Amino acid sequence: MSIKIENLSYSYRLPSGEKVDALRGVSCDIAAGSFVGIMGPTGSGKTTLIQLLAGLRAPTSGRIYLNGEDINAKGYDKSSLRQVVGVVFQVPEYQLFATTVEKDVAFGLKYSGLSPREVTARVQWALETMGFDFAKIRHQSPLALSGGEKRRVAIAGVIVTKPQILIFDEPIAGLDPYGRESFLQFATEMNQAGTTIIMVSHNMEALAEYTKQLLVLAQGRLIDYGPTREVFVTLNQRRKAVFGQSKAQRIAAMLAERKPDLSSTVVTYADLLSALKQELGGGDLG
Repeated sequence: MSIKIENLSYSYRLPSGEKVDALRGVSCDIAAGSFVGIMGPTGSGKTTLIQLLAGLRAPTSGRIYLNGEDINAKGYDKSSLRQVVGVVFQVPEYQLFATTVEKDVAFGLKYSGLSPREVTARVQWALETMGFDFAKIRHQSPLALSGGEKRRVAIAGVIVTKPQILIFDEPIAGLDPYGRESFLQFATEMNQAGTTIIMVSHNMEALAEYTKQLLVLAQGRLIDYGPTREVFVTLNQRRKAVFGQSKAQRIAAMLAERKPDLSSTVVTYADLLSALKQELGGGDLG
């Protein structure tokens, strides 16, 4: 399901009366089945953008088209949007509220028209997709789970509707390395199955390794958008600063002081290893 963002702006006023332009004239296209990363410094408009994409806010100006339909047009069925777009917020465990894990995950299917047996099967699929044993977890209170488990249950409650577009706001913040890798593998598998993934993150390595396209915001403006590798290389050449650099790029930049021929197209650790092997004449580094 394709997304077209056309001259999108959003502003609001502080209690003092001061106007804040959270987004300014953002335009881009997101093809169906994309894995898009959104990055930018704090306050750049990332969360505002995904709230607008999910229909949780209305833009001050501009339009968002989902398969050619303006989601903010008069008469557009916002309830259908909830079935198509799933959002996992920055602290997804705050979305939990029911007395059992099964009831919590099943809530999103309340108006789905599925039979009780179909609902149970769908809930089981969602929880097992997130790595749970359905029989063991279904009757537990979600509030008694660990932080990582709560996050996975909250995500199960979003994917249970099988949305065509999944939006994540800082999904790996606070996770240990194993948790980060598990989530990113899950997102990749969902994307490979046809789901469009949109992921906001400050983790440069995750964006560099897993996303296919990258959207970069600064002060509410879209400053770059395109294939992830190209955007990282462009930012690195343009800015020569920490923001927008992966760790592999920073290491390559330090090494380049002594090895000027080290590739300027290094983005990921795999790129860095390959460049070093080439620099050392194809020797085996490990």
